[in-house]
Order: sequence, then structure tokens, then C-alpha cells
Amino acid sequence: MMPTQQITSIKAIAFDCASTISESRIYRVIGQKRVDPAVVEPLRRLHAMGIRLVLASNTLPHETRWPALQLAGLDGLFTAALLSDPLGIAKPDPLFYRLTVTAAQCEPGELLFVGDNFDDDVSGPIAHGMRAALVRPDGIHDGELLPDGPG
Repeated sequence: MMPTQQITSIKAIAFDCASTISESRIYRVIGQKRVDPAVVEPLRRLHAMGIRLVLASNTLPHETRWPALQLAGLDGLFTAALLSDPLGIAKPDPLFYRLTVTAAQCEPGELLFVGDNFDDDVSGPIAHGMRAALVRPDGIHDGELLPDGPG
């Protein structure tokens, strides 16, 4: 968990789907990965604190993500969903990050980007003025360097 003084400057959080909020296997009923039950309550608490939640994910044509959010009862908590396939742009395109900031309705430094891909979800957002959190069990790999950014 982030220290209180840091979280108060965060007005929005953009989540990548992948293994950040999703389980690893496909759930046949909805044809995609379900939302990990362990993230449901924390997402509800963040929303209750007034933090805007944005889905910002590179997707394939069949991946809408909404069935998984609906199944978890989270679809109403997200301010926006930026999915690369229908947008026609993907991370690390700078336009994708600009659209994410616009959708989050805040300044880049007030947006925390959370994901499991170092280049797309950490390095890219930091290079565009956002904050970032890597959610990956094995952390940062050799050779992965953080760009300068707001922290």
C-alpha cells in the first residue's frame, strides 16, 4: 500500500488487465479471463475514496473486458475503458497514454498506471509524466531501467 501522503495526490488509477486484475486462465462462460477475486474489494475501496478507475489495456479483437468486469460487479466503477483493438492504437504509442490521462480527468502526475509489463505499463507512463506501479511477481528484470519521472 502507498503511504498516505502519496496516495492523496493520486486522483485516478489506470489498470492494465493482463495479470494485473485478471486470473491467468480463460473462464469459458464469458470466453475471457475473470477478474481476480482478490482485487475486487480493493478496487471498490479505491472507488469509494473518490479515485477514478480507468481500464487501459492492449487487447485482441475478441477481448472486450466488460463481461469479466460485469461478472465481478465492477463494471460501474470504471470511468472509462481504453482498449487497444477498438481504438486502433496500443501501448506504448504516446497517443494511448494521452488518451488515458484525458479519460482519467486529471493531470499526468495525478495518475497512477498499474500493470505487469515494464515497458508498456511502467516505463511508458513515467516517460509521459505519470506515476507507475509494476505488478509482477519477479519484479524488475536485469537491464530494465526506469526513466526519469514524477516518482
